Amino acid sequence: MRIGILGGTFDPIHAGHLAAARAAIDCAGLERVLLIPTGQPPHRSGTVADAKQRVEMCRLAIGEDKALEVSDVEVRRGGVSYTAETLHDLSRIYPQDELFLILGWDAARLFATWRKPEEIRRLAQVVVVSRPGSGAPDSAALQAAGLDPGGTVLCLRPTPDISGSALRRAIARGEPVGERLPAAVAEYIAKHDLYRDNRRVG
Repeated sequence: MRIGILGGTFDPIHAGHLAAARAAIDCAGLERVLLIPTGQPPHRSGTVADAKQRVEMCRLAIGEDKALEVSDVEVRRGGVSYTAETLHDLSRIYPQDELFLILGWDAARLFATWRKPEEIRRLAQVVVVSRPGSGAPDSAALQAAGLDPGGTVLCLRPTPDISGSALRRAIARGEPVGERLPAAVAEYIAKHDLYRDNRRVG
């Protein structure tokens, strides 16, 4: 089976994340995409919603979509979440399957700065999904980012221009955000009064 891996803080998961997953399914011929909320992100001070809440929002977001699945592998492992470690865990869980790491170009352009990028490339083929405002990478840009242009799946599909930080600020201000969130996630956020504290939503 060809399995895509889409990680992130998902604080909260939004329509842009789901669009990237579906674009990657189409571009790379994936049979399933695992959405993996980070336990403790290495590049951020923390999350607003806790791990349990972010996992639950992901489960609500995918609903009955059989092509998408939520994995709490990073949350259960604890500590700082590094992609190389997660791929090692997944290669043990899915030893007969091919793994594909899905990255938006905004994240992929920093790939060379990640922990053990060579190990990541060994364990999974990278799928780069274009992001609004980030342009479309050419071979030179992929190489500069530490990616193999010949071994990278480039997925130039339009996806919604949604920033997680801007979304959290909009929720804190009480603005309507229905177009950016799955309905079940919006209901969960309202029910649990998440992202309402303006001091914590950056």
